Amino acid sequence: MTSEKEQLDPAGLGRYDSLFIAPHADDVVLGCPGRVLGEVERERRVLVLALFAPVGGDTEASRAARELGADYAAAGLPAARARRAERAPSSRVTERGPEDEDAALSATRCLAEVGPRVGAVHVHAPLGLGASVDHLLAYEASVRAFATERGRNLFLYEERPEAFVPGAVRTRLALMGTRLPPGAARAAQRAGLLRHLWRANEPARLRGEVEGLGSRLRALAVARRRLREARPWNPLRAFGPRLQPVVHMGDESARARAEEIALALLPRDPKGRPRAAERFNARAAALSKALGGVYQAERLWLFLPSGDGLPEVQHPLEMAEV
Repeated sequence: MTSEKEQLDPAGLGRYDSLFIAPHADDVVLGCPGRVLGEVERERRVLVLALFAPVGGDTEASRAARELGADYAAAGLPAARARRAERAPSSRVTERGPEDEDAALSATRCLAEVGPRVGAVHVHAPLGLGASVDHLLAYEASVRAFATERGRNLFLYEERPEAFVPGAVRTRLALMGTRLPPGAARAAQRAGLLRHLWRANEPARLRGEVEGLGSRLRALAVARRRLREARPWNPLRAFGPRLQPVVHMGDESARARAEEIALALLPRDPKGRPRAAERFNARAAALSKALGGVYQAERLWLFLPSGDGLPEVQHPLEMAEV
């Protein structure tokens, strides 16, 4: 476990208008760079806080956040792979285990201390699309710390490249038991089984995670099960968290900055070609067009007050291995 000296001291943080919570260092700058830039352009003080990232590290992701005009901090909580080191996990730690319970509690405590310290009115947290269980823990901690507080807006951003998989956002919303306003019932894209499975392993490839055939097949089995369990979802009658989709439109400059970040963060192929970044940026452009944007568009989900946002419906990452 990470020692106390290596963890964030919330007392050292200043005041901010907008807080972006990332499971890992790169999730915010890849998932919603346009939104970060938009907050900065509104002359709001912005902090990107990575929960499961080492304190004090100067990485491409932390530099990308600062280049967008935000401050960056890491909480120093142990990431899923570090928590499971003795079990030698595969590159994707998708199932929730007993090692994660202390991390979940630590993340919640961290945000409960950080919230009053920074005083941010606008809080942005992950929707929970990532393959790592850390994304789910970051979502849960954010909801517990901020969803019921008056005077704060909690937005859930769609992690990328996971959001590029057809049907991935709808599946996640369904398994959360999300309730949507009538006008937003069709906001989340439907996808057929084959189309969904064809792209299910693409995010891992874009992130440069090398996996064997067995790991890829297990991931497809989990994706198939998730899609099947999401089919009965009725967004107008569900009893989980109430969310309102909000699309952030960025200009040509925002698109250029987002493309530069992908080029800097995503791995190159053995010949040094930025194939992953090119594919990522092509997917981002297609999604922007589907959301009605001309240059850069990112969808967030505004958390509307109702319950604690943690329905009894199990998230697939909490389920046993296939």
